[in-house]
Amino acid sequence: MFYRVLVLTVALSAISVPAFADEGGDSVAWPTGAAADDEASSPGFLGRDTLTGDWGGLRTRLDAAGLKLSGTYTGEVLGNPSGGIRQRGIAEGLLEVDIDSDLKTLAGWDGGTFHASFFQIHGRGESANFLGNLFTVRDIEAAPSTRVWSLWLQQAFVGDSMSVRVGQMPEQEEFVVSTLGGYFVNGTFGWPIGMAANMPSGGGAYPLAMTGIRYKAALSDSVTWMVAAFDGDPAPANGDPDPVRRNRNGLNFGFRDPLAYFNEFNYAVNQDKDAPGLATSVKFGGWVHAGHFSDLHWDSSGRSLGSPNTNGLPRQSWNDWGIYGIVDQMLTRTPGTVDGGLGVFSRVMVAPPDINTLPYYGEIGLTQKGTFDGRDDDVAGIAFAYGAISSNLAARDRDANDQNTPTAVRDAEAAVELLYRAQVAPWLTLVPDAQYIFHPGAGVGLPSQPATRIPDATVLGLRAVVKL
Repeated sequence: MFYRVLVLTVALSAISVPAFADEGGDSVAWPTGAAADDEASSPGFLGRDTLTGDWGGLRTRLDAAGLKLSGTYTGEVLGNPSGGIRQRGIAEGLLEVDIDSDLKTLAGWDGGTFHASFFQIHGRGESANFLGNLFTVRDIEAAPSTRVWSLWLQQAFVGDSMSVRVGQMPEQEEFVVSTLGGYFVNGTFGWPIGMAANMPSGGGAYPLAMTGIRYKAALSDSVTWMVAAFDGDPAPANGDPDPVRRNRNGLNFGFRDPLAYFNEFNYAVNQDKDAPGLATSVKFGGWVHAGHFSDLHWDSSGRSLGSPNTNGLPRQSWNDWGIYGIVDQMLTRTPGTVDGGLGVFSRVMVAPPDINTLPYYGEIGLTQKGTFDGRDDDVAGIAFAYGAISSNLAARDRDANDQNTPTAVRDAEAAVELLYRAQVAPWLTLVPDAQYIFHPGAGVGLPSQPATRIPDATVLGLRAVVKL
C-alpha cells in the first residue's frame, strides 16, 4: 500500500516549475539564493512538518498569498484472525487533498474563506466483505472511488463571532463531533452508527457530503450555537445498495430531496493552554428529517413484514428525528497544553424505534495524550460503543421464525477498541490497534445460514498517516 506514497513523493520531487507569476502577472524565477539556503537549512527529513517539504519555497509563498495546499495519505493493513463471516486480511488506503483559501488575502474579500477536499479511495473493506458488522472497523473504509468530499464558501461577520457556510459539506464535519473520540479508527467514533444506521444513505459523512447551508454564532465566551439545513439524501436510490456507488464522484449537488435539519449547542470552557481549569466541552443537539420513512415491522396492510403473507410494502411515516449529547472532559492536564493528559469522552443518542434501525446508541472512552517522557504527542486510548437494535426490527425477525422462516433475531452490536498513536515524525503517525466486535450485524445470521449468528470477531491492524 505504501507504493502510492512513494510514487507520489517521487512525482512531486520531479516536477520542474521554472517560473510562476507574482500579483502583477510578471514572471518570477524559481527560488534560489536565500530561499534555497532556507530550504537547505530546514530540519532534516524526519524533522520536517510534511513529507514533501516546502517545494522549494512555493508552499510558503502560496500560503502567504492566502492559498494553502495540503494532503494526507492514510494506508493500513488489517485482518480478523477470528470470527466474522470468514477470516481475511486486507490493505486499503485514502489519499486526501485539501485546498483552503483566505479570500481576504487572496482577493480582498473581507471575512471570506473557501475550502475544497478531494478523495481517492482504494482497497477492499474488511467490514463490508468479511465481518458483516455495522460498526465499520475503519473510518476510511468505502467503495473505491475518486471524488469530491466538500466544496464550500464561508462568510464571517462581526469579527469571527458569526458565520454562514454554503456549499457541499458533510454533516460530520461540524455536527455530532467528539474531539477525543476522533483519535480512534473504528468509524463509529467518528460519525456514530447511531446516525449512520438511521439516516438515508448513512447521512452526510465520509465519503459522502450534502448540499447545505449552516449558520454559526458565538452566544457568549463559552456557548456556541449552530443550525443547518441539508439536502436529505447524498445518494438517492437507483437500485445499487451501496450509496458510494450511487454517488460515484461526490457531485450530487442541489436540494432534490426532503431536507434534514440540525441544531446544536456547545458549552466549552478552559480551551486555552493557559486556562486555570481543565478543558470541558458539552454539546446537546438534535436533527429532524422531513422525508418518508418505512416502518421496520408492519406493512401497509397491517401485516408483519416477517410474515409470508406480507405485501412487502412497509407502512410509511412522515418525518424522523433524533437527539444527542456529547461530553469531552479532560481529567488531568499537561502544563502548557490544551489536550495533553488524561481525558474522557461520551456520546449518547436516541431516535424513534419504529423507523430507526439503531434507535439507542452510546459510547464512552479514555485517552491519554503524552504517554511517556519525550512522547508528548503520542496518544493511547480505549473506547467502547453499543447500539441497540429496533424493537420493531427484532419483532419482525421473531415473526419470521414463527412462520417457519429460520432467522437470527437481532438485538445489539458492540465494539471495544484499544489503540496507540505513535508520532514517529511531524509528518508520520503509526497507529496499531485491536478491536473486538460483539454480535456483528447486531446478531444477524450468516449469509449461508440465516438462523446462525455471525461469530464475534477480533480485528488487528496497523495504520500509517502521512502528511504530504
